Amino acid sequence: QAVLAPGSGRALAASQPALGAGPLGMIPLGGTHAHLKIDEAVINAVQGGAEAGPRAVKVTVDTKGEQLTAASTFPEGASLDADFAAIAEALEDAVPCMVLVRLHDAAGSVPGAGADDWGLLAWTPSESPVKLRMLCASSRKTLRDHFSKLKFKEYNISERSEATLAQFLEQTHTLTEGERREAMTREELDAEEVKKQVAREQNNAPKMLAGLVALQIQAQASFQEAIAQLPAEGGKAAVLGRLAGSKGEELSGELLEGVGSPGQLKGRLPSEEPCYVILRLPEERVLLVSWLPDGAPARLRMKCSTFKASVVQIVKDLCKVASLAVAEVSDEDDLTDDLGTKAAPAAEDAPSAADASASGPKPGGGGFRPPPGGFALPGMGGGRPPPGGVALPGMGGGAKAK
Repeated sequence: QAVLAPGSGRALAASQPALGAGPLGMIPLGGTHAHLKIDEAVINAVQGGAEAGPRAVKVTVDTKGEQLTAASTFPEGASLDADFAAIAEALEDAVPCMVLVRLHDAAGSVPGAGADDWGLLAWTPSESPVKLRMLCASSRKTLRDHFSKLKFKEYNISERSEATLAQFLEQTHTLTEGERREAMTREELDAEEVKKQVAREQNNAPKMLAGLVALQIQAQASFQEAIAQLPAEGGKAAVLGRLAGSKGEELSGELLEGVGSPGQLKGRLPSEEPCYVILRLPEERVLLVSWLPDGAPARLRMKCSTFKASVVQIVKDLCKVASLAVAEVSDEDDLTDDLGTKAAPAAEDAPSAADASASGPKPGGGGFRPPPGGFALPGMGGGRPPPGGVALPGMGGGAKAK
């Protein structure tokens, strides 16, 4: 395999074996999330600056070194269009790769592009091995996360003829609202209108009806035991709570080892099941994360949200804290180490079961009291009928019959 020497267009003999030829099964990659190390040559090429750095760097997977390497670099040519042509010539038929391209140039070839604007060309030829294609696909996020201060425009190509500046601009330019709607089918337009209407109705709907009591969930012994094992501040463990039981109205628990911050939950949570995560924060604070992944059924996400207030109270009682921070997360990218500081405090809940039983009914209250403007129906206990009414059987002490 031939590569281009950094800063020149001359081909050099490659010192590493052809990519895709090695035994991919030997790499401990953990599924499609490779998390490969990025070689220093790639980092230097990208962070070298417009004057010192090349126009582009071709990044491939080194199966033996288990890292992303700079297979070749491309110096800045006469125009960005010519640079794209040089990149197209360097693409190999059976080797997928990623090409990071600096988009800013003096001619303004990419409208509005600045020093931090880059293109990420994802070359995925159909002849390449499936596992190697999967590694390249999952490594795009690795590159974006490492160069988080840069803005990437991703462009997927599988034919060499697609690697042109004109097609890149056509596929990556931001559509106006009119262009976006023109590209949609009638079915897509109708579906979007329905979604907007549902969102408007949900926003206008009451959040909670007066007099309703939040649903309660029962904590299983496994959840209580996991909370008891939760280490103090600075510990490396968290508690994962799942809906359990025949009706999904119980809360089971397990201890997640090696989790000392929200960021370390990445890759540890189920992708198709909502759940709760409890971590200890500095200053004797506790964080409750409601994990609601998009891949989970809507019914389970709704049930998890419905039981949230009950879970908050259970965690307060078991952790012996007066308040805790809560956050709802549906994407792993939002699991950052500062989630605990950004999380809002939990809303005030009803008193715990222990407090409620200790306080007992108020003297003279007769048990249940209807809300203002209402009156007790048969079987609901004390209360007087409204003016002009009479007490029905089972209502208890009402007005005396005349």
